[in-house]
Amino acid sequence: MSQKKSQMRLGQSPDKNSPKNHDIAQYPKGNAHISVDGSIVPLQDAITTAGNVIQQPLMYLSPYLSTTESRFFMHVFRTETATRLFPAAPPVFLERMITGALEKPHLLYALLAAACSHHSRLVQQETHQRSMVACLKYTNLAISNLRSALADDNEMLQPETVTTAMTLCTNDVCNGNMDVWNVHLDGVIRLLTAFMEQQKENSRIDPYAQCLVKWCITMDVLAGFSGRCTVQSGLLAQVSNQSVDEIDDICGYSLELAPFLAQLPQLAKCQEQLSTTSEQEILEAKISRLIGATVSEAKLDSMGDLAIELHYTHLAFVHSALLYLHRRIQNLSRNHVKVRKDVMNIIDSIRRIGSFSPANILILWPIFTAGCETEIISERQYIQNRMNNMQCFGMGNYTYLFNFWASETSLPWDVYFSHLGKEVVLF
Repeated sequence: MSQKKSQMRLGQSPDKNSPKNHDIAQYPKGNAHISVDGSIVPLQDAITTAGNVIQQPLMYLSPYLSTTESRFFMHVFRTETATRLFPAAPPVFLERMITGALEKPHLLYALLAAACSHHSRLVQQETHQRSMVACLKYTNLAISNLRSALADDNEMLQPETVTTAMTLCTNDVCNGNMDVWNVHLDGVIRLLTAFMEQQKENSRIDPYAQCLVKWCITMDVLAGFSGRCTVQSGLLAQVSNQSVDEIDDICGYSLELAPFLAQLPQLAKCQEQLSTTSEQEILEAKISRLIGATVSEAKLDSMGDLAIELHYTHLAFVHSALLYLHRRIQNLSRNHVKVRKDVMNIIDSIRRIGSFSPANILILWPIFTAGCETEIISERQYIQNRMNNMQCFGMGNYTYLFNFWASETSLPWDVYFSHLGKEVVLF
């Protein structure tokens, strides 16, 4: 009898406005909630406060935001959830997403579900349950309205429809619904591909659509490291006018790295080891060359410190790719000099990113893989502290990494969890 896969997730992102001296004790417990003005109050009081404080005229133009609760969670999405899911995204991407949601109920309900899910991870006990009930309600509304849109030829290939599908798929990961995640991701890829083909036929290059493609690439690459059999790296062909040596603000790494991130788990999973040392060295050299990727001058001017941190999120991914190559393709031991260098380079890159920076959402996989491949107590302690910081802001749990450490196995993490029939979701 095959063992049923269990799931785990590695959560959401830190609060970009959180002071660096914040600690866990300052976060709400039990029936408390972080209100829109930053104070800690009971949930019902927070919702009442939201109705008074939120003075955003656009919200009242939508007939679907008819309750105080829905307006409150829309405020949560605008001010918290969106910037955690997309910490470095161009403002126009999030602005257009939210504007579209005010007109399309399926997208609105999907975003409200995302906000409820995120809110539930920031609180506990009764408030957590209320948020999860609201999440389920909005998810069901989003799905039913999405089905109607997909049945309408005029709505099926609209950008808002694709965004709804992507949001629901992302919510699956954040909520740990891995039984349906891969199925939904397949559907999203087909829908997005058809949408982009339509754009191509109309000779349009929509920056918003480009962001949707890169969002999907990010999810698909992470799915590959989580055990997904096929990664649709062909999505990269849909991205236009992207400098190959420029670090992307959706993915957190140069898109030139994405094909390698897609290729590596397939080589490992299918046991298609590169036949010669020369071939391995060529692949290693191609990945290493991407260390030189840069952040554009425009991003440096508009994003400041966050743009500088993007440089280090990219480096963390490059060194993580090399670590995976050395451990899973070249089968080097954990104490091999190359593996040790990879781990130290990843940790060095992470150190250059503020502990409470929003950029942390982009490096969940590098943090996790470095943690799994080090046996140095001080390095594990640093990684655990960084994870604890991230958990304070609703970024899920890292229980399985701690279980991996406790096992004292010498196996690579993906092999170890595969043997246990457990699926790792790096988000």
